[in-house]
Amino acid sequence: MKAIRLGIIGCGIAARDLHWPALEKLRNKFEIRAVCNHTEKKAREFSKLVGNVPYDLNYRDLLKRKEIEAVDIALPIHLNYSVTRDALAAGKHVFLEKPLAANLQQGKKMLQFDDKYPEIKMVAENFRYRPGLKMVKGYLDRAKIGKAYVVFWDYFNLIDSKNKYVGTKWRIHHQYPGGFITDGGVHNIAGLRYLFGDLYHLAAFTKSVNKAIGELDSFSLQFASTSGVHGVLNIFLSSTGYSNNRILILGTDGSIILDNGRIIVKSGDKVIVNKPLNNDNGYIEEFEDFFQAIRSGKKVESSFTEGYKDLEVIIKAINYSRRMS
Repeated sequence: MKAIRLGIIGCGIAARDLHWPALEKLRNKFEIRAVCNHTEKKAREFSKLVGNVPYDLNYRDLLKRKEIEAVDIALPIHLNYSVTRDALAAGKHVFLEKPLAANLQQGKKMLQFDDKYPEIKMVAENFRYRPGLKMVKGYLDRAKIGKAYVVFWDYFNLIDSKNKYVGTKWRIHHQYPGGFITDGGVHNIAGLRYLFGDLYHLAAFTKSVNKAIGELDSFSLQFASTSGVHGVLNIFLSSTGYSNNRILILGTDGSIILDNGRIIVKSGDKVIVNKPLNNDNGYIEEFEDFFQAIRSGKKVESSFTEGYKDLEVIIKAINYSRRMS
């Protein structure tokens, strides 16, 4: 099948550090034809990085390029709605960096694009494609730990002035609720929904420890799921002296631990799986899904509907925490 002629709108961290390394490995499926950034220095440097392709400073100019059939949108979150709308109106398939939108009102409008535009619309939610989470889902579906009944996901990290994302003004002075909690937390919500179904009965608290990194940096959510599994999600981004990224699932006959790149499965007291996970980020897999959707008509796993549900959970949780404070 022919490679997709791709344009990239936004030449910042997500495009450079996350998307490009995956696209570079998928040259037989994606051919970058043009890039765009409103800052010429960034546009020129990214153009050189990806093969000296043409660059534009206004995304509308890129959308006018007839040779481009799909766009990868990696922009500040508050621009997602308008740029996606214009891209679809120009007849381009859309691969959109998460979260779906800056708020639920814009997100609902984006759900209506399915009825208006036949082009492929996909949220770049790589957690839905992470091999480690897919392995966990397989073990759960095969009841390797009996019936799962509770999950704990702890993410403790320190985001300070040394973090590359802090240098991005739109992330600190964000035009969407929740700041880093929303921007990063939709990943965790997507992973939990992928494993256990929709989440409800939300109770949460939030806190700002370091106001220099935005509105919120600490978040704890209790939830139930449609699969009957209850859980707790902890995201603490001003954790000094301690870091961890660990999922623990308890079942009636065993447990699953996904801990900093290693998966451990126990049936009773016996360890049946204990192995490292390499390249467990899901970026290549999500682009492959986008390719298959365009070339073969396959439905994407990470649809706008799924992206909206992820955003809805975290926004509702943040709103709950504000009512309780």
